[in-house]
Amino acid sequence: MPAATILIPTHEHIACLPHSVASALAQTVQDFELFIVGDGVSAESRAIIAELAATDSRIRFFDFPKGERKGERHRHAALMQATGKIVAYLGDDDIWLPNHLETFLELLDDADFGNTMHIGIGRSGEWLVLPGNLADPAWRARMLNESFNFFDFTFGGHTLEAYRRLPGWAPPIDCPWSDLYMWRQFLAQPWCRAKSAMIPTGICTQTHLRPNRSDHERAEELVTLRSSLKTAKVRKTLRKAIAKSFAKVKLRPDMSALED
Repeated sequence: MPAATILIPTHEHIACLPHSVASALAQTVQDFELFIVGDGVSAESRAIIAELAATDSRIRFFDFPKGERKGERHRHAALMQATGKIVAYLGDDDIWLPNHLETFLELLDDADFGNTMHIGIGRSGEWLVLPGNLADPAWRARMLNESFNFFDFTFGGHTLEAYRRLPGWAPPIDCPWSDLYMWRQFLAQPWCRAKSAMIPTGICTQTHLRPNRSDHERAEELVTLRSSLKTAKVRKTLRKAIAKSFAKVKLRPDMSALED
């Protein structure tokens, strides 16, 4: 049994996907299986995914026809074949920092569901940081009762055992977003132990905030991000954005991963 199952759904982010996969393969924890879940992908995407899978036996491709909405049911079908202790999600145009899986394995050692710090790119290219704490009943209640979500797909994860106690991924009902609909399935359960690791472990490109950017432009941005985050100047700017955002809600982040 691997320590983790990584699930990357994809439709048509041909240029971005290899960079997302590369960030998953660069984790400090290497004991995982990686599921790429296709939702009606093109022949070109299939070729790229085949090349990726040929380089690493841990990569498995699920080639589904285009499903309803974002192909949420395909995710569930893939997870029925998962064997990892935990499940971690990664958007096909996002990236993880090398500490992501390591952080999640520690977080879920005594929890069923959780998140790491949501860091995104705003409309003008600024850092967008969303603080929150699932262990606080007030934050949990907001997630359940409001159109409110403080972490994207790329920052969520759970144990496989807990997932199999739920209906699982499906098109949302009476909920604005696919990921929030899934998160609510966990949070609605009295038995669900939910926690937040207030640690930066990934970057979301916030596709919905910048819909006019091409796939190739996003891919170039991912390359730049992975490189720039190694520099002291960029890490310092990000630390300031995190501190400012968390101070507003009186939460204390752990920024050791960004220390010079």
